[in-house]
Amino acid sequence: MRSCPSSIREASINTIPFSVVADLIPAEAGGRCAARFGAFDDADEAVPEEGRCRRVLLVSDVDREVLATSLSEPGAVVVEACEGGLPAGDWAAVSVPANGFYLSLATATAFSLVLAPLVGGVLAARRVLASDKQSVVELCLQEAVANAVIHGNLGISSSAKDHPEGYRVYSQLVNSRLGDLELRQRRVEVFARWSGGALDISVADQGIGFDVAKLPAEIGSHSRSGRGFVFMRALAGQVVVTDGGRCTSLRFER
Repeated sequence: MRSCPSSIREASINTIPFSVVADLIPAEAGGRCAARFGAFDDADEAVPEEGRCRRVLLVSDVDREVLATSLSEPGAVVVEACEGGLPAGDWAAVSVPANGFYLSLATATAFSLVLAPLVGGVLAARRVLASDKQSVVELCLQEAVANAVIHGNLGISSSAKDHPEGYRVYSQLVNSRLGDLELRQRRVEVFARWSGGALDISVADQGIGFDVAKLPAEIGSHSRSGRGFVFMRALAGQVVVTDGGRCTSLRFER
């Protein structure tokens, strides 16, 4: 990070830098996060805090090893620092129980890393997922992250593939928009939490959203867009789309 407000104190744990955030969370930011991700139940074990302080791992050089190590901690909040320092968004206001984690990445990083198996591996290592459930969770999560990156933050419609040279044009669009500083630094957020019987994962983006009412309801639909949601609904126990199409929440039985 190149700049930090005085309300952020920097330190490190096992060579991984992190920051303690204090008095940085406006009430309206907390309200937006609660509306998007929900508040965890009182019965959930909260991470001990010192006053209003909390630990947030602000990582500049994100790789799979750092993410896997960081997300293995109870109540982990892992945020990728952007090219200008602190990232935009309400990441400091997210409440995370000990039986959960929150991840905020730049679009370019979320695109380059294969997040679904990484997150699935963390959940399996923390004994949240049995081996026979892991692949289903990873398939749905991959679809949700791809939607957040491509259709959400990069604003690329599925109709781009309708061009006679569809996938070449589609790939050119992706590469072109990843070259746009504002677009590649938009955030992709992954929030996971679990209880005795269920695992909930939400994936959110900073795109313009879409009309949820236009999503196809079943596999036989002739719609060329939204078919990924039909796929997720067939595999997950529950799929809920909120925040004007910018947040997809998945529920799985454990």
